[in-house]
Amino acid sequence: MYKVMIMDDEPWSRKVIKQLIEWDKLQLENVGEAEDGTQGLQMIEELNPDILVTDMRMPGIDGIELLKALNEQHPSLKIIVMSGYDDFVYLKQAIRSRVKEYILKPVDPDELNAALTQSIHELQEAKHLSTFSLKTQLNFTNPVTLDKYSEYRQLSYGYLLDLNMEGIKHTLTELQLFLERIKPEMSGNSILNKIFDDFILMLEEFLLTNELEGSPIVAELMQKHSLGVVWNSLEETIVQIGLMYNQAIEILKKARDVRNKLDIGEVLAYINRHYTESITLDSLAIYYHISKEHLSRAFKTFSGDTITDYINRKRMEKAKELIVEHKLTIKHVAELMGYSDIAYFYRVFKKHYGLAPGELRKAKE
Repeated sequence: MYKVMIMDDEPWSRKVIKQLIEWDKLQLENVGEAEDGTQGLQMIEELNPDILVTDMRMPGIDGIELLKALNEQHPSLKIIVMSGYDDFVYLKQAIRSRVKEYILKPVDPDELNAALTQSIHELQEAKHLSTFSLKTQLNFTNPVTLDKYSEYRQLSYGYLLDLNMEGIKHTLTELQLFLERIKPEMSGNSILNKIFDDFILMLEEFLLTNELEGSPIVAELMQKHSLGVVWNSLEETIVQIGLMYNQAIEILKKARDVRNKLDIGEVLAYINRHYTESITLDSLAIYYHISKEHLSRAFKTFSGDTITDYINRKRMEKAKELIVEHKLTIKHVAELMGYSDIAYFYRVFKKHYGLAPGELRKAKE
């Protein structure tokens, strides 16, 4: 099931979009809604949706800047843009930002669901290609050889799922012996590098599936890809694969221990001490050595709030105290609460209390 997020500053428009989407038929899940670009970017970081359905003109961040930010920060996110304007400038930026569909309002339900269906197909295809593209580039001359290689690959993945390093070592040893026997079919060292890339890509995807994005081991794997590491012997290639898998399994075991021991009460206490600072879901996940997805779910289960909503509420409660009781200027309060954009502070404050900061101060006098 793929995750969808809706971004529009008009509540009625978000409601209509939710009604138009064929959630069950397309097996989609609505993970959140945002009313402006600034809030939307924060929520995307926290909720990690697969597809974004967004209006083009909203408060906070201009639509063009929003698309640029999404293209840079979330390149795999599928974006469907809605707009009441047949605007060439917006359309041009949408094309540059890989937008899946540019839909004019009022939104046609068939057009919207067709765009969602296409996005789903592309997500599925990307997952398929990322898993098998390197494997198909190995270019073994004998189909039987490729089948045998695939068998060792699948065995390794099965042991990886069980965090069974002994099984992986045995399989890699068998793979090495097999490759030694078919050396005539192997086109020099280039195929060794492809085999290494294939196994490391499989490991990367396993770690990401287990919510270890941002882990040092993932960064190291990606660095090895980007540097184009060259292995000069079959034995060296197999040894390096084994070392990376062993390191990954140890990290995953530790991460699972951390998850089991995570004290959300301590996370709450930490936020209560530091909410006026620049803390985010990402920074908290790094601080507690845990994936942001797991932290987000555990926090929501424990407190009933998302981390972003909880931080905003703490900031607003303190902001009210500083404005009403201590008579500080609104600009100063916004800065103390970590808001560099005073207009955004006004919107968050008014959404929380139903009154602008100045209006609340007058009401309390």
